Amino acid sequence: MLAEGTAVTVIAPELKNTGAAVLGDIANDALVTADIVMTFDPPVASLKVARQVSPLLNPGAVYADFNPGTPDMKRRMAELFPDGSFAEGTFTVVPELRADVAGSGAPAVAELLTGVGVAVENTSEALGDAAAREILRGMLDKSLAAAVIDVLWAAESLGQKDWAYQQVLATFEASSAATATGYLNGTAQHLKRRQMEMMDVVETMRETGYDSTLVAAIETNYSRILHGKRVPFSKLK
Repeated sequence: MLAEGTAVTVIAPELKNTGAAVLGDIANDALVTADIVMTFDPPVASLKVARQVSPLLNPGAVYADFNPGTPDMKRRMAELFPDGSFAEGTFTVVPELRADVAGSGAPAVAELLTGVGVAVENTSEALGDAAAREILRGMLDKSLAAAVIDVLWAAESLGQKDWAYQQVLATFEASSAATATGYLNGTAQHLKRRQMEMMDVVETMRETGYDSTLVAAIETNYSRILHGKRVPFSKLK
């Protein structure tokens, strides 16, 4: 932002001796003249900071909360600010720096970020949209990590840990968008086969004594599909 000529004041409400302004110092002057206030705080401090800043916000300015939190928390936070003056956002850095922004103040934030070279992937006026997307990204990442860990633990019980680790790496190396669609379509089209294959997994884990953290979840998914819940974006033959 500085390189693009944007005037920036860094404020650290919870941190002292960092060279940043603290609320109650020159920060008050910066807040009442700012067009956009962007916050990056720990989740436990975000609501407190919003309450501190809201009385100081310049009329017509936008408060943009980029802190982790639930969609409901973002909606409650927005109630502290006048209509049109609150936005929530998230950043991702893979494969490049991108942002999602939502709320009535989202267009102003998107314009600022775009102007300094940040790709704004999604803009929505519906509060909670950006937080929901971040939660879903985290859910996907943590689910993949849990699957890898469970497979490696299972591999240890079978004496195949080193081979399994290399197999995991090779699988990710070869993966693409087509891999994801293949998982969806394959499960929807071959559910009975998948259930039979899981019976072999369950029997093998019972023999080794390994208590898988994911087998029960996989079986629950298959049960839901069997009872009529559609696999999203799948193509049934």
